[in-house]
Amino acid sequence: MTQTDPFGNEPQGAPTAPAVQFNADTLKQASLGTKLAIGGGAAAFIGYFLPWAKVSSDFYSASASGGDADAFLVLLGALAVIALGVVQLVKGANKGMAIGAASAAAIALLITLLKWSDLPSADIPGVSVSTGLGLYLCILAGIAMCAGTGMELKGHLAPKTDA
Repeated sequence: MTQTDPFGNEPQGAPTAPAVQFNADTLKQASLGTKLAIGGGAAAFIGYFLPWAKVSSDFYSASASGGDADAFLVLLGALAVIALGVVQLVKGANKGMAIGAASAAAIALLITLLKWSDLPSADIPGVSVSTGLGLYLCILAGIAMCAGTGMELKGHLAPKTDA
């Protein structure tokens, strides 16, 4: 015996949420800010694993990546910006997500700039210290993430006008 509601209707089961899809069309329809944020996050992710500094001499050469520079927050920030950007594309954005993404982007850029300023100079003849491609890529990616998340945040903080 099945139960019915007060109107005599049989239960239809739990309502299902519509299927959410993420594809190339979803990304094409994204705002410039979202594209900058996600692209910058992807570039920072790649840059984290590339060399940030290189030390070389006549007899020895070594390089260090973001992981060697204890810059884990750069990687974490990049992943957070990517994740929040994708969630925004799929489910829609809100002010809290925009603030979170902008904060993660700013922290990633700040850590990258601090690591850049901490690079030692070589005062020893025959030894050179140079900045690696990964650090430059993370700086540019951090700027892109901050610009993109800033654009998105500006859209959420702008006063709504009824036309």
